[in-house]
Amino acid sequence: MKKQLSSLIPQALGACVLASVATSQAFMGMENSSWYVAPSVGFHFTDEMDHFDKMKKKMGVDVEFDDGPIYGIAFGFQTSAYTAIEFAYNYSNFDIKSKALKDIPIGNQKISQADKAKKETSYHYVHVDALYYFNDVYENNFSFYIPVGLGWVKNDPDMNSVDKMIGMKALEDTVFNFGIGAQWMFSEHVGVRGDIRGLYGFSQENFDGIAQVGLMIRWGMPVAMNVADAPPQSANLQFKLNSTELVNPNDPEIAVLVNTLKNNPDSKVKILAYSDRSGSSEYNMKLSERRAESLKNILMTRFDISEDRIYTKAFGDQEGLSRARHAIAIVEH
Repeated sequence: MKKQLSSLIPQALGACVLASVATSQAFMGMENSSWYVAPSVGFHFTDEMDHFDKMKKKMGVDVEFDDGPIYGIAFGFQTSAYTAIEFAYNYSNFDIKSKALKDIPIGNQKISQADKAKKETSYHYVHVDALYYFNDVYENNFSFYIPVGLGWVKNDPDMNSVDKMIGMKALEDTVFNFGIGAQWMFSEHVGVRGDIRGLYGFSQENFDGIAQVGLMIRWGMPVAMNVADAPPQSANLQFKLNSTELVNPNDPEIAVLVNTLKNNPDSKVKILAYSDRSGSSEYNMKLSERRAESLKNILMTRFDISEDRIYTKAFGDQEGLSRARHAIAIVEH
């Protein structure tokens, strides 16, 4: 089973990289990258390592690892609306229990059969992961994702001279991880995420598990999505997530729009408003209607544009990613 798994790992990792590259290329024209940090806490499920299995057979010492809490921090780059790359570190400190299965002479000493000992070990795991999201992370508050990564692990037990003589030592390994997770953003910048991962050590042939949950703090959000080229004498304005408030209330495009209207008193403006797909179709339609009215009120109250010169139309989430959370105001002569 472990040999089959080790042969499948490179294939799975290669497929993930190819999917990430293909998706990134598909979205290359979009300014939709961002940065994030994700601290986490969880539980580490340990498996028997090959070295200690050999130590048991050779020296007659049975070694067991206790499961325990694990802590982590990840720094990530959202390469597209569907893919991310992150650098992560996990730390755990748990007990190792050893028991002699027979009398073991160690120099002038002797470990008697059934003698037991308990020690602590420090677990360090540094890894690079690729994440694929099932939904657009900018359009949707909630999304499932698949993490796949490769890293380096060190188990560093608290040893004395006797431990070293019976074969106990610090162990390092290359580890492949994969799993499934979910992310829920409260706002554009703050949310939570959690995942369950399997960790396979190549040299020790052990299969650990990690379940973890933590914060998601995102910054460097794209100010504008890749909206289709707007017609001449128009303004392309973005709203905050689930809001009728503009991301930039003083967007220079508004001033250009207003100047065009005032310099052409017979012209009118058509406001086309959109939403993302994070809610129901009915909710998204209502939200885009409120956004259209909000922009209309801005033109009327701040810039004294007559109401009979303003026409609004709401599209909800019909246009998908290209115009999500935007309103386009078009001057018609």
